[in-house]
Amino acid sequence: MRKISTIFIFTVLAFQVFADYPKNLQEIKNEEYLYLDELALLAGTDKSSAFHHYTKVYADYFGPIKNDPLIFLEMGIYKGNSVKLWESYFPHATLHFIDNNPSLIEYDSTRSHYHFIDQTNWEALHTFAKSVGGQFDIILDDAGHSMIGQIGSFQTLFPYLKSGGLYVIEDLHTSYWNTTYGGGGNMENPKSGPGTCVFYLQSLVDDLNYTSARTACADPKKVPQSIQQTLNYYQDHIDSIHFHKSVCIIKKK
Repeated sequence: MRKISTIFIFTVLAFQVFADYPKNLQEIKNEEYLYLDELALLAGTDKSSAFHHYTKVYADYFGPIKNDPLIFLEMGIYKGNSVKLWESYFPHATLHFIDNNPSLIEYDSTRSHYHFIDQTNWEALHTFAKSVGGQFDIILDDAGHSMIGQIGSFQTLFPYLKSGGLYVIEDLHTSYWNTTYGGGGNMENPKSGPGTCVFYLQSLVDDLNYTSARTACADPKKVPQSIQQTLNYYQDHIDSIHFHKSVCIIKKK
């Protein structure tokens, strides 16, 4: 009788633990988001819930690795509010920031590395990435938001992303505006089209699914060598593509 009671009690306790697991996991995620968003609000960046609310997205991706010795790059400094955010959130990271207009910067960081480069100067981007050793864990594009800038920066810098690294493109809504940014429409009639960053990212979705379409199998480890040898760089190196409101996050294999 005692043995049966013990088994019953253990079963009930185990059931309770698993019943609470999703709730506990969600609580942890909510706490991470609230922490990141509080830092963003204090820093005054538009990534916070006061405007774009990208912190709701980033907490899930960045939270698990925030204490790692990351190598982080963000394009677009502006006044330096995002610099303050990432210095607070990534305590052990090496932080690099790129901008082409130092006169706008108000935050003179003693920790982060500022590099004054035009985002559309591909050769300068190559030189910079090589000079700091490449191997970025996170690359975040919050620079000019033009089509040529977003697409060209990705094509230039994605090879310098570490395996398992994340490439983030913000403010994809500019793909739907043709004024200044070179998108396909305007705020009254938003539309993307050929030449826009959103259109380009859709082509990367095709690259992501290419081997599955060729083999009818989603496991990349089962791709025959004869097909593997014909893959382009993105077909071979993109692990996943996640779209959120105005943000795309591309993970490298």
